[in-house]
Amino acid sequence: MDESADRALPEIYHWEGERLDSDFERARNAARMGVSAALEIAGGVCTVRVAGAHDEPNALQLRLTSGSQTRFDRAVTLSRVESSVYRAPCLALQPGRWRVALSDDANTWALRASVDGEFQRLDIEARRPEGAG
Repeated sequence: MDESADRALPEIYHWEGERLDSDFERARNAARMGVSAALEIAGGVCTVRVAGAHDEPNALQLRLTSGSQTRFDRAVTLSRVESSVYRAPCLALQPGRWRVALSDDANTWALRASVDGEFQRLDIEARRPEGAG
């Protein structure tokens, strides 16, 4: 074996790479379409208003990931209640660092944002992922 050659990557890296490629492609799709969303968390309800999506999905997937305590993480499926408006029961968030991921139910586009502190409303704009062709 050539000592100067790179070692083969473990199998898990192949899977993670494909997943990252898929995430980047969904972010690029959102940017191409000009998708944006306004997330509001109030009164035990999450409401999302979406603009720019070519086809209105029947549902959206929302992931709220805590930067410090995984017990606060949550995944919420929001149902369409009227044109471009989606809603689901959702508890208020603890103050802290949050990662927000929103996608359509067909996984064709995705929006991501990070927030520090406390928030009840968040505007999310599509952007091309850095370093993603």
